[in-house]
Amino acid sequence: MPINAGPEYFVAEKKYLEAKTREEKIAGLEEMIRTLPKHKGTGNQLALLRKRLANLKSQKFIKAKSKSRFSIKKLGAAQVCIIGLTKSGKSSLLKALTGKDVEIADYPFATKEPNVGMMNFGDVQIQLIEIPSTFDPESMSILYTCDEIVALLDAENPDEQEEELRRILKERNFLNKKILFVVNKSDLNSKSKYLKISAKEGLGLEELKEKIWNNLDLIRVYTKSPGKLKVIPPITLPRGSTVRDVAENVHKDFINNFKFARIFNNTKFSGSSVGLDYKLNDLDVVEIHT
Repeated sequence: MPINAGPEYFVAEKKYLEAKTREEKIAGLEEMIRTLPKHKGTGNQLALLRKRLANLKSQKFIKAKSKSRFSIKKLGAAQVCIIGLTKSGKSSLLKALTGKDVEIADYPFATKEPNVGMMNFGDVQIQLIEIPSTFDPESMSILYTCDEIVALLDAENPDEQEEELRRILKERNFLNKKILFVVNKSDLNSKSKYLKISAKEGLGLEELKEKIWNNLDLIRVYTKSPGKLKVIPPITLPRGSTVRDVAENVHKDFINNFKFARIFNNTKFSGSSVGLDYKLNDLDVVEIHT
C-alpha cells in the first residue's frame, strides 16, 4: 500500500533491494525503519521490515549473489509492467493480451505476486508483467529494468487514480520511464484524454498493442537472402537504426564484405539499393549483398 514516505526512505529501499551481502541488507533495512513515517497507515509495513531485519540478524551468513524472489528474466523484444490500483483489472488485461491463465477475482488485492505472460505483436513477442497492487518493494523493484509501464485506471475515477499512481511512481523515481495511461471497463464511445479499453469484453486491445509497441520506440526489421523469403521473427532495433546495425546484428563479417543492401517495403521505392547508413523503418525487409 502507498505509505506517503519521503525520498530518503525510497533511497534506503533501493539500497536494500540492490544489496549483495547480509551486512548491506541489514544496513538498508535499518535505514528504511528509521526513515519510515510512524503512523497508523504504516504499522503493517513497519512490522514487516522489523521481521525481515530480525530474520537477517539471526542468520550466520547470506550468499553474496542472492536475488530477489521476484527476479524475472527479460524475454522477447521488450519487458512491459502493468500497474494499477486494486480492482482496476490488471489480471483480466494480462489474460486478454497474453492468454495467460491467471486468477481473476472480484475482491481487493487478489494478486499477491507478479504474473508474467508473453504478448504476440507482429511476429515479435513482448513480455508483460502484472505488478500487485500492494506496491511492495520487491515487486516494484522489477520496474527498475522494465522498458515501459502500462498504468491501468478504472473508468469511475481515472483522474484521481492517475494522480495516485503518478505519486507512487514519483516516490521511487519511475516517472522517467515510458508510461502509458489506459482506462479499463470503459464506454469506448465517450470522449476522453485516455486510451480506453475493456479487457473483459476484449475491446480496444489491438489499439492498445499498437500503443504499447509505438511507445517502446522500436522497429521490426526482417532479413532475407537473395531469391528467398524473409526470415521470421524479425530483428528488433531502436528507432533510427541503420543497415549497418542490421549487418552487425546478423554477422560481423557483413560489414567488412558489404557491397550494398536492397530494401523491400510497401513504398514505391521498394527494391532500391542503399548503403550502410540508410535509416530503416518499421517492417522494412533488408537483403544484404556482399
